[in-house]
Amino acid sequence: MLSARREQARALADAIDRALLRSAAADLQRVLELSQREDAARAADRVQLRAKRLAKTHAAQRIHVLAAAGTLILRLYGAAVPADWLYGWCDASVDRSASPRCAGAGGVILDGRGREFARVCEPIAEAEPFVAEIAALEAVLRAAAGRREHARRIRIYTDCDALVSLWLQRRRDPRLSAVRALARRLLRFELRRVPRRHNQIAHRLAREAVVES
Repeated sequence: MLSARREQARALADAIDRALLRSAAADLQRVLELSQREDAARAADRVQLRAKRLAKTHAAQRIHVLAAAGTLILRLYGAAVPADWLYGWCDASVDRSASPRCAGAGGVILDGRGREFARVCEPIAEAEPFVAEIAALEAVLRAAAGRREHARRIRIYTDCDALVSLWLQRRRDPRLSAVRALARRLLRFELRRVPRRHNQIAHRLAREAVVES
C-alpha cells in the first residue's frame, strides 16, 4: 500500500513538472486527472512546492514556471466546480503609505474549460481594508453579472475570512447591499475561502490597480 502511494505521488510530481515546464494542454489535464481524489488546496500546495524547486533548477524558465503554476492552481480549484459554473478569485490592496490612501480591486473569472471570462484590475475609492475587500468582490461580480447571458452560476474565492463569514452569517448587513443586488442577477452565487497563497493572481491585479491609480 505504501509503495503504491509513493508511486502515485511520484507520478503526480512528474506530471506537475511537465505541466509547469511545457504548459501543454495534455500535461495540465494529466495533473487534473491524478489530483481528482485530492483536496484542491493540498494539490495547489504541491504545485507551488514543485514550482519553487523548478524555478531554482531551471532559472532561465523561472518566470514561465511561476506563471504556469498560477494557471494550474486556478484549474485545480476549478475542477471542484460544476461544469456549467463560472469560478473566480477576488482581492483588494490598500496602500497605507499614500496620502490619501489609495486602493485597488483585482480578480479573474474563468469558465468551466478554464478559459478567461473576465478580468478586473481597477482602482477603488474604499481605503479601509475590509470595505475594500467588499468592493473588490462587487467589482468581480459586476464583471460577471454584466454578461448575464453567459453568467448564471458562479463561485468566487477570496482569502478574506471576515468577508466569507459576513456573507454566510450576516447577509443582510448594509455593507453587502451591492453584493446582494448583484447576486440576485445570478441563479446561484457562492463565496468560498481560499488560502492567501493560492490567491496570488487576484492579489497581483489588485496591486497593479493601486500602482496605476
